[in-house]
Amino acid sequence: MSIPFDPSPLTACGLQALIRQLPDRVVIKDSNSTFIACNQRFADDLGLAVDAVTGKTDFDFFPPQLAARYQADDQRIIRNGESITVQEPGAFAGNPGWLETSKSPIFDANGHCIGLTVIIRDISQRLRDIDEMRRQSWAVQANSRTNQALVQARDEGELLQAVCEAIVADQRYQLALICGISDVQQKQLQVLACAGSARRYAEQLQVSWDESEPIGQGPIGHCIRQGGTISLGELQQHPQFQPWQEAVRQFGLEAIVAIPLVAGPDLIGALAVYAGEAQSFGPVEVQVFEELTRNVQFGIQSRRTQVAYQQSLQEQASQAQVLEKALENALAAIASVLEQRDPYTAGHQKHVAELAVLIGREMGLSAERLRGLYLSGVVHDLGKIEVPAEILSKPSRLHPVEFALVKRHPDVAYNILKNIDFPWPIADIIRQHHEFMDGSGYPLGLSGDAILLEARILTVADIVESMSSDRPYRAALGIEQAIAQIRLMRGVQLDPEAVDACIRVLEQGAFTPHLLSLEYQR
Repeated sequence: MSIPFDPSPLTACGLQALIRQLPDRVVIKDSNSTFIACNQRFADDLGLAVDAVTGKTDFDFFPPQLAARYQADDQRIIRNGESITVQEPGAFAGNPGWLETSKSPIFDANGHCIGLTVIIRDISQRLRDIDEMRRQSWAVQANSRTNQALVQARDEGELLQAVCEAIVADQRYQLALICGISDVQQKQLQVLACAGSARRYAEQLQVSWDESEPIGQGPIGHCIRQGGTISLGELQQHPQFQPWQEAVRQFGLEAIVAIPLVAGPDLIGALAVYAGEAQSFGPVEVQVFEELTRNVQFGIQSRRTQVAYQQSLQEQASQAQVLEKALENALAAIASVLEQRDPYTAGHQKHVAELAVLIGREMGLSAERLRGLYLSGVVHDLGKIEVPAEILSKPSRLHPVEFALVKRHPDVAYNILKNIDFPWPIADIIRQHHEFMDGSGYPLGLSGDAILLEARILTVADIVESMSSDRPYRAALGIEQAIAQIRLMRGVQLDPEAVDACIRVLEQGAFTPHLLSLEYQR
């Protein structure tokens, strides 16, 4: 976002106040990359007073190689007049983490670039939250694919192969294999099923659970003898993997998790999953594979005995619901971070989600689409996490600069969520929830059917909930005014079917406005 130059004292004071409020590190440089201003947070990281920073350059504070890169970026911005954003490892106050640096040009009244703003944000927690959501989402997908294999496989061999293919379907892992007993007396195993880019490794694999043999010393043999999960990293150097080290180097394998397979009293063999990174199998992954192994065991035992088969499927469905609930909880936890910063809108996202589901159900959406719509609503304002709390709860009209920050929230949320493999297009729904049917919305200016139906429903729900609930700058306007407003916008900015469905829901009394508690009304 480029910033036009405005010499008025009021604007200058306003910008200074805004910079002081921002939780990020903020710097202003001139066209020569000299620091002309910064906020206290940036100065604190350098262990200096603000005045001691002004007049200096990157070379006064950072290693020469870094300083040269920073200034090269500055000159590119000044030359081209374009903003850049970079995410990279770094540290705040000596604490290692991940930083997001955004640089934007500053133009004078004649359109000439006279400097730039630099905003440095600690995104370590955000990335940890995203990674956790990605893990939870992957767990839901892996469990779903395995359940599908359990239902569709016609025999045990097809089941084992389908399970291996389900594990490597998203290329997160290089190899999944299932070993079975080939010789009980000699304690020999053979590969019954395998899938993945390194399946040729499995085709030549020799493995045993005889501890007196070198090929029985690996994780697969160990997990069978121990009767529990074994995970191992750095396979290419690990002494337990000596018989297979040449092969794992050839296929780039660095980690394994091995879990015994048992059906009732019978030992079947073991499930083994291989990855290309040494730290691939943390507690979440191990838990998912143990659960998946239990599912496979249930499936095998059901096929072998033809007893309680339907019961096992119900258990798989229940486990899928638990994983999906974990995903919902992860989203809700992130949403609560925003709501804790702004008590006036606490619960707003949940109320919008609930109203959106009522509208969607009235329009005949499937239960699966309603689930995605609800989860989108629960975090539809996630992007406001980057907006200062003082702006969110401001009791008066926002300054244009402040409103520009607020309008970025759909794109901010999209960038946070876009790489997470949800079963629904949650990132796109959230990004589009301020778009209008006539193309007058933001941030993309989409129109008509280019806007997802769930986003159109969310837009109506957001307007109604906002108008019928209390806000820091006004009391609730009421359901009747909300209905009048969406009728006015029907067929122009708002989807007519969504508006009609919403009005039916409201007239049935199925939605309760969100009123501030007495605690906040005082």
